[in-house]
Amino acid sequence: MTQRFRQSDRIKRPADFRRAFRQGRSAANGLVRLHVLAGPAGRRRLGVAVSKRHGPAVRRNRIKRLCREAFRTCRDELPAGCDYVVVPAVGAELTVEGLRRSLRRLARQLAGGGRP
Repeated sequence: MTQRFRQSDRIKRPADFRRAFRQGRSAANGLVRLHVLAGPAGRRRLGVAVSKRHGPAVRRNRIKRLCREAFRTCRDELPAGCDYVVVPAVGAELTVEGLRRSLRRLARQLAGGGRP
């Protein structure tokens, strides 16, 4: 699979975010809360929700870039056919490696229905 992160790999519509928040399963750790909902078959899509409590637009955009990069590099290890919405914790020190570990662990936890 290509490592590019295309527009079709993003959740963009507000209705899709609302559906993931209302109907999806969620789990959290100190860095992020991950919402997972069944999506298009065989696809993995990502949405990132960053509130204004994180700071000015420059900081929020950096957080979104870090989340997209972490997802891009580990998406082949995540269950297919799901939409993933990441909500970073306010004040957490975010790194690509830390986000990657969190995504893997939380997705595995949600797919298995329990703790890893």
